[in-house]
Amino acid sequence: MKLIKIFPLAVLLIIGAGISSCSKFLEEKPQSFINANNFYQTEAQAESAVNACYLRLTNIYRGSLMLMTEYTTDLAYLGAGGVDESFGISPSNPGFGDDMWTNPYSGIMICNATIAGIQNATAIDPAKKPALIGEAVTLRALYYYILTCTFKDVPYYTADASASFDALMDVAQMGRMPAAATRDSLIADLQKWAPSLPQTKSSSIANNRIGAPLAYMLIGKLALWNKRWDVCVDAMQKIKTIYGALSQYPLTDTWFRYKNRPESIFEVQYSGTIKISNVATQLTPARASGTSSVYDGVNIPELGTTTTTFTAATPSGYFTSLYDTTDPRRNTTLAYTWNGVWFNRPKSNNYTGKPWPGPKFWCPNMSLQQDNNNQKVFRYADALLMLAEAANENGDQETAMSAINEVKARAKAGFVLASYPGKAAFLEELKKERARELFGEYGRKWDLVRWGDFFKSVSATTANEVAAIKTNLRAYHEYYPIPQAEVERSGGILTNDAYNK
Repeated sequence: MKLIKIFPLAVLLIIGAGISSCSKFLEEKPQSFINANNFYQTEAQAESAVNACYLRLTNIYRGSLMLMTEYTTDLAYLGAGGVDESFGISPSNPGFGDDMWTNPYSGIMICNATIAGIQNATAIDPAKKPALIGEAVTLRALYYYILTCTFKDVPYYTADASASFDALMDVAQMGRMPAAATRDSLIADLQKWAPSLPQTKSSSIANNRIGAPLAYMLIGKLALWNKRWDVCVDAMQKIKTIYGALSQYPLTDTWFRYKNRPESIFEVQYSGTIKISNVATQLTPARASGTSSVYDGVNIPELGTTTTTFTAATPSGYFTSLYDTTDPRRNTTLAYTWNGVWFNRPKSNNYTGKPWPGPKFWCPNMSLQQDNNNQKVFRYADALLMLAEAANENGDQETAMSAINEVKARAKAGFVLASYPGKAAFLEELKKERARELFGEYGRKWDLVRWGDFFKSVSATTANEVAAIKTNLRAYHEYYPIPQAEVERSGGILTNDAYNK
């Protein structure tokens, strides 16, 4: 494939020579750009530049992306009436697609500049460079993963510090690169640099920095899209070597309020009022007005009296049907009751009303929209289900069964598959298991699109519950359009052919 290279303005200079705490890491901000050849004189300066590669993630992993990936699927919907949730998006009115274009490319620009600066630095011990470069390369791959999942074919560029101009403006002049080729290039990049990263659980890495598990996870995600089953299996087996048996990780650790627990592979870090995600506002039962701690008829003192609750995501009938009533994940992901008391909404219509999103997503003592839960993006159960899918596609029944049954057995021993049901039936069960285990972890729509199920699945589920979805949904909504402003900036090189038919 042809790699288009943009030569970015320079390398990022940010406050501080290094990080001394998680909160300082979160607070660091870019201040200026300087010449890459003059900047990095110490490892601490290079590490500070790598810190800046994380900054755009808190602009991405928040309520808007949750809506785009979870509330526009077969599992849930949001009745607020916006263009995103009602599939009213278009190139001239791209909804949250505008932010999902700008923020990842801003992150990529920072990663590219950082990588170039570290590579060109002569004052840093060469032995220290690979881990720093690997960290920035992995974050760059994450930004591209988001872009290709959201828009499919997007401009793809790598950095070189031999010249300078405005990278973001030049992106618009490139045109769309085939997503499959972009993913193959990213896989090769990650395979090159992953061995340089810490080969340990993410929770064991100081200051919540990323390590090899995220690189392996991204290799697997990209490989699933490109149907490179062997590549996915190999990457997930590396994660399995690091993480061991899933049974050692409690289900309650999957709650967003519990930060950086041992099962975690990657979380976007939120802290106090510095960085807030605003996700819990759409995943919490409605709070009574005033200074009440009553949420849809149930007193929940731990949620406090100052939480702002917006229109909440509503689980689809299909999603609620997937859970056995004895599945412990049911009352974590969905909320029918709390401490034995029924909420009003599910209690309605003779106890047939819809549940609320469950305590997995709630943020205790939230002040207005200041949700300081971490956002869980990847964890070990996801890796095992990816291993099961890839092994099934490869014809390795033993590995597929073992991997999916680890996830099922943690929920309840009686849920395991006793025998292999056949390749097609296994895949259908895996799709359901991913829903039960991973709802709300920023992946359902992308899974549906990857499987080729998006239009069919949404048409058969949430479109039958929400009139606006039934009216507006089209097959091309599997991907977002590139915002019209970017199309115009490119002089028409970028196109939205599916939306213009």
